[in-house]
Amino acid sequence: RITEIVGVNSDGKTIYIGAVMSESAPQSWWTATATNWNTGLMSGAGSYPDFYIAHNYYTPYQTNANAATILATPQSVTQTMMDYVKQQITTTQKPIILGEWNITSQGQKQQVSHINGLHATMILGEAIKNKFGMTARWDLANAWSDGNDHGMFNIGDEPGGIPKWNPRPAFYHMYFFQKYCGDRLVSSTSSDANVVSYATSFSSGETGVILVNKSSNAKATEIKVTNFKKGTNFYWYTLTGSNDNGEFSAKTLVNGNGPSVATGGPDNYDAIAPYAASTANGIKISLPAMSSVFLVIQKK
Repeated sequence: RITEIVGVNSDGKTIYIGAVMSESAPQSWWTATATNWNTGLMSGAGSYPDFYIAHNYYTPYQTNANAATILATPQSVTQTMMDYVKQQITTTQKPIILGEWNITSQGQKQQVSHINGLHATMILGEAIKNKFGMTARWDLANAWSDGNDHGMFNIGDEPGGIPKWNPRPAFYHMYFFQKYCGDRLVSSTSSDANVVSYATSFSSGETGVILVNKSSNAKATEIKVTNFKKGTNFYWYTLTGSNDNGEFSAKTLVNGNGPSVATGGPDNYDAIAPYAASTANGIKISLPAMSSVFLVIQKK
């Protein structure tokens, strides 16, 4: 676990080497090696690493956490982690990446659920806010293990006739985050602690807004923008869970469109039309319980 290497050198390109750091303060039960990891790394590697790496699985290790516990972690843990890693770097500050992340909650198939999709949306937003240079979700495919599966796609062992490479809910949340996240993060605040917001501007002139409703109640929301001349319309996608498996639905519905099988999301997710409305009477939308909304406002 000392290094992770980025790049190839087959055609003369530079190889950049990153050093993995402990992302949090030592615990009493840690081994001496783990406890002294960062100190040993700094004294041994000095200023040689090109970047530093944190790994984080956010939720209490392998506990049967509920949705509220899971969704409380992205904001506090991401900032605390960045602050700690920066404090531990005793040489020149270098870029910091989040090289692995997911949740370890288990017992109700939390890892393959819509809730983990909401969690993923917030991790991406919080990583940008806290200036991580990159995030790399763990992982593309893994093993079913009764739903304790970090894989974003079914590797072929999920029961119930689910097709191989069927996407899990987190895929859809991350797809629409990428689609409606602009080039620059801009300031945003929410008057409701259960509604998390991330606002961005596009170089083409539009404004993107990503919202997560962490609560089990629907929220009537109005988006107010300043220092931006909004155009005629705004467009959005709403991602919700379904009524299977209690809090931890294995499905993500995109504007009401669900999967053709028992888990995942709609096959035609990339062809679903967004909802649309006029900005004339304000930008007002309803956030269903435990949902994410990906919205873009036209430029004037």
